[in-house]
Amino acid sequence: MFNLKEKINKQRLKTISWFEKNEKYLMIAFFAGGLILDNLTLNRIDQLFDNLIILGYLFLAVSSIVLINYVQAKEKENKFSYLSKIDHYFPLITQFAFGGLFSAYIIFYTKSASWATSWFFLIIIFGLFIGNERFRKNYKKIDFQINILFIALLSFLVFFVPVVIKRMGDWVFVLSSLLSFILIWLLIKFISHFVFKINQNQKKKMFTHIIGVLVLFNLMYFLNIIPPVPLSMKEIGIYRNIEKIADGDYLFNEIELPWYSFGNKFIKISKGPVYIYSSIFAPTNLETGIYYEWAKFDEVKKRWIVLNKIPYSIKGGREDGYRGYTSSSNLDLGNWRVNIKTDSGLVVGRIKFELIE
Repeated sequence: MFNLKEKINKQRLKTISWFEKNEKYLMIAFFAGGLILDNLTLNRIDQLFDNLIILGYLFLAVSSIVLINYVQAKEKENKFSYLSKIDHYFPLITQFAFGGLFSAYIIFYTKSASWATSWFFLIIIFGLFIGNERFRKNYKKIDFQINILFIALLSFLVFFVPVVIKRMGDWVFVLSSLLSFILIWLLIKFISHFVFKINQNQKKKMFTHIIGVLVLFNLMYFLNIIPPVPLSMKEIGIYRNIEKIADGDYLFNEIELPWYSFGNKFIKISKGPVYIYSSIFAPTNLETGIYYEWAKFDEVKKRWIVLNKIPYSIKGGREDGYRGYTSSSNLDLGNWRVNIKTDSGLVVGRIKFELIE
């Protein structure tokens, strides 16, 4: 019996030693696991299964944070906990959860983003995703855990709340912000009451960072930097003519582009009628306002001048997006830009072209 117990202890020490030696590679493996799982499973922002996966990641993150701090509190009190035998696995779970969350956000936010306006926000999300592996030593610190969790929670509620209530707009974003703040406040209260006593200095530091993140997200939203999730541009194009035919489909008259034109940024077309077509995905039953904004670049003032806004409403649910188009036949020569925006002014898509003789 004694020999068996001794063998078990030796094996445990050997396992811990191997874990400590290979911790960096294990962290990377768990981090990559979250990314691979997301790419294999996530499909639509409004599907129950997709949102259950993200909620599962959040649950894993919260659970591992609570367990990490519970074990640390017991060790400080010199009290044995059976969880101490497996506490080295908790940071792995935390990293796997955050890796899965931020890779999911990359998938959904990049689908919804126009790089011209949302690059700053996307860089933040990419930075959190890539930096996740470098943060591994900080996952045992309560203030760092809470800060990263709050960013993950807020990033989720920003698109989850509109999916649930079928509405978009400024008040919906503010509601998402308030809900995320309330939930993280409740978690801090729970940890402080049931896990270990968080002192006032720690709480002050946490809430300073939380409020800072909240202010930054709201600034980015009202400055039109955050992508208009849960909307996403499925298709955008420029044509000479568009006709709606009997079966509800569209007939396009393609524009013959010069050899030196490519993409949607350097399109040069000859003078004549211009049609802009778009297909925008929205979650099932979500209704919101969209408008096409026509603008011409003023070579004297060196800025874009908005000349026309054409509003319309979309209703979500179609897999390939809600289709629509706008046109103009009397455009002056020069550089033009058509933005497709939400009622709040968030850019869903953009196309630029130069009208030449």
